[in-house]
Amino acid sequence: MRVRIRKTISLVLCGMALFGALCAPALAAVEDDTYYSGVLDAVTGEPVTSQSAPTRVRISETTYYDREARSFVYPTGSGIYEVRANVADGMIVSEPVSITADDGIEVVLSRNGTTLEEANLSEISLPGSYTVGVTGLDSAVNLFGFTIVGATSNLSGGYVMPEGFYILEATLDGEETYFERNFIGMGDEGLYEIEYVCPETTLHYTLSTIIDHTPPELTLEGKLDKDGRFHSAVQISGFQSGDSVAMTRDGADVSFPSDGRLTEAGMYQLLVFDAAGNSTSEQFTILVYLDFNSLLFFALVCLSLAGVLGYVLFRRKKLKVV
Repeated sequence: MRVRIRKTISLVLCGMALFGALCAPALAAVEDDTYYSGVLDAVTGEPVTSQSAPTRVRISETTYYDREARSFVYPTGSGIYEVRANVADGMIVSEPVSITADDGIEVVLSRNGTTLEEANLSEISLPGSYTVGVTGLDSAVNLFGFTIVGATSNLSGGYVMPEGFYILEATLDGEETYFERNFIGMGDEGLYEIEYVCPETTLHYTLSTIIDHTPPELTLEGKLDKDGRFHSAVQISGFQSGDSVAMTRDGADVSFPSDGRLTEAGMYQLLVFDAAGNSTSEQFTILVYLDFNSLLFFALVCLSLAGVLGYVLFRRKKLKVV
């Protein structure tokens, strides 16, 4: 009886061992698949190893990402030449942008709608909205665009993710804020920090900028008549650090004085941009007037003329006496 019990126990243990050996690979596979965090092949769903990972992955119909060059690649219409950049089409960044192109084509870079005649394509850093195209083909071709922002910006339209990207997390002044998968509105002012990802490349990006929608507020001081024209010098104040000024007088470009005081007569057009890109314009006219310096100069001229006239009369009288 004892012998039979021992044989039965031995058979049961052997069976359990055999079952464990058969199930171990399957369990290991499940565990590996559950905790695998690398790149998966888009077709098979299997993990992509460094040996099998493709050099290029398609981001959109017109864009690839080159893993070796660490650049987004934009083929031209001919398909022969390519332009490469460290940004995807539609991306908003605060870091410098670098662009390279194949020999045989010329890159045309526009900023805020104006073509830049001379631009350092290896380091584009000025804030603005950029468009990149090429010439040297049968016709000019626009390939992609991007936006560079500074520490402050006025992205009133929010941020629409580039094709193939989606948002992971977003905060406003350190607090979680609402966003959609591929869009975040930026109507409220404050510090936005947005983390987003491109699944095809597994690359993560972060945009951090302070949104400011308030335009510059300027003050113009001087003597106005009933028609709103100045009969004196005009003192302009209200500028903040980082503001830029463009000014014309009677349609011609003129420099804005460092002290903000305008004395020349004419029709002025003043355009002021703050660091965020908000703008304020002022149009006004200064009529001919006599200030203290002008009156002093006029008095000196009159005295000079009086002296000359007196001298002439004196000489004439002296001549008559003789």
